[in-house]
This record gives sequence, C-alpha cells and structure tokens, in this order.
Amino acid sequence: MSNEIHVTIDKDLEDIMPMFLENRQKDLNALKGHLETMDIESIQTIGHRLAGNAGSYGLDDLGHIGAAIEESCISKDEAGIRENCQKYSEFMSLLKISYAD
Repeated sequence: MSNEIHVTIDKDLEDIMPMFLENRQKDLNALKGHLETMDIESIQTIGHRLAGNAGSYGLDDLGHIGAAIEESCISKDEAGIRENCQKYSEFMSLLKISYAD
C-alpha cells in the first residue's frame, strides 16, 4: 500500500465519520500495546469490531482487514496477526475520504 486510498461514501455519514475515524486511531494505539504483549484476545476483539462496523461506514476493504485480524487471532498465527495489524495501520494512514451527494 504505497498510494493514497480514496473512498467516496454517502454524504449522510459526514457528521459521524470523524468519530468513527477517531475511534480507529484509538484502536491502533491500543493495538501497539496488545502486540507487544501478544494479547490475542484483545486484538481479536478489535478485529471483530472493525469487521462488523467498517462496512456500515462505506469502508468494506477496512472491514476485510478487520476480519483478517480476527481470523489470524483465531488461528493463533502471530505473523498473520502482525501483518494484518500493519495493514490496518497503513490503510488508515493512506485513507482519503470524500462524500457523494
């Protein structure tokens, strides 16, 4: 992921998107600590929430990353957990949102 990720979502989400994005940043901050201790249960919870919520905000690809995090946790694949958490971080750093009327 080296280029910006442009996503156009419904204008109706414009007022609530900042809080969603702020919560994703909180997730990423929490993940750093969870990865250091390899707290798989907490990482899985974050992945599960992301998988369930992102699509509602028009961010299907982000939801797929959340599902991949959760699946890696279920299978206790530490390399996969780290890789998918990195994808989450990269996605968020590259995300550019615009709103459709």
